[in-house]
Amino acid sequence: MTADLHSLSGTDFERLMESYYKDQGYSVERIGGSGDSEVDLILRGKEGYKIAVQCKRWKQNVRNDTVLRLKAGKQVHGCYDAWIVTTSNFTNFARRDAERLNIKLINGIALENKLNAWKKKKRV
Repeated sequence: MTADLHSLSGTDFERLMESYYKDQGYSVERIGGSGDSEVDLILRGKEGYKIAVQCKRWKQNVRNDTVLRLKAGKQVHGCYDAWIVTTSNFTNFARRDAERLNIKLINGIALENKLNAWKKKKRV
């Protein structure tokens, strides 16, 4: 929890997000790896529905092809919702397509705010 987000490997970033979402009350299944259908994590809330999460520890902006692939991955894994979490940002086309497909986008600034609040809470 003390490492710089941008220095983490992709796998370590997925593990961090897994820990974060577990602490937020979700049960988390880590999918990741080849054949993951663009889904790194599957979250289950208390209501029982599933959320497909794609984690991107990138410097460049996430493009709409990632959004479109996650839409398919969401269906493959039988999820109700889909989110993309990134350390960077999203292109305008990615934002447009995510809005049309009802995919939640969490950019680097929002992510850092969430993680900082989580770290403060963990220290108390």
